[in-house]
Amino acid sequence: MVPLLFVLAIVFALAMLPQMWVGRVIARHSHDRPDIPGTVGQFARHLLDGMKLEHVKVEETKLGDHYDPEAKVIRLLPQHLNGRSLAALVIAAHETGHAMQDATGYQPLQARTRLAKQALKMEKVG
Repeated sequence: MVPLLFVLAIVFALAMLPQMWVGRVIARHSHDRPDIPGTVGQFARHLLDGMKLEHVKVEETKLGDHYDPEAKVIRLLPQHLNGRSLAALVIAAHETGHAMQDATGYQPLQARTRLAKQALKMEKVG
């Protein structure tokens, strides 16, 4: 029989190692680049306008990069919103992709949004 500690170590590795790897890649590409014209916030706005999503806002947050489907807002950390790094560009494009999914009624995003709301309610109850 496989020891419980070994199984827990495998589960921990599968849960944490990809997140750690992504964090290292983002950190490696977080320096501003002079060859990127404009800020990443301007880039996100350009992408949204090009997709006819003028109603979606782009704003600064300190709570982590995310797209809020209820408020129709892409929120980016200050260093990403005002930055000119490759990492910030990729993060903004990712969050803009969520706005596009929302606009097209992408079912997995809608399901994730419902689950997140339920999780917040349960957290408050707890």
